[in-house]
Amino acid sequence: MSLKIYLWFAALASVLALVSFLAILMFFSPENASGVILLLFFLSLFLALCGFFGFTNYYWRRRRSDKPAVYSLGVSFREGTLLSALLVGYLTMKYFQVFYWWTALIFLIVVVAIELSLLYGENN
Repeated sequence: MSLKIYLWFAALASVLALVSFLAILMFFSPENASGVILLLFFLSLFLALCGFFGFTNYYWRRRRSDKPAVYSLGVSFREGTLLSALLVGYLTMKYFQVFYWWTALIFLIVVVAIELSLLYGENN
């Protein structure tokens, strides 16, 4: 599969995730939701944010770097996924009323440690 086709499919998936997130917001109240609706709410938000942050980071890296596009794509979507996980994790903690500054800091440290370990693994 060529890079261009991959990017088109990833963009389509991101747009579909955004549409499903907006549909959940329009037809259900996340405050009163439970079970499957709540899971779909957070999952669709996560996928939409992954696409947004991944594409934003990819195009930013392509303009500023001379590395191959495939390398930039992998790193961009990995960082977009981690940033999306961080934001959705914060929202999930807020929903379940366990969002305190120390839990947020611990979660941030875990995400940064994952990224640093992946960056260190790439360099070896």
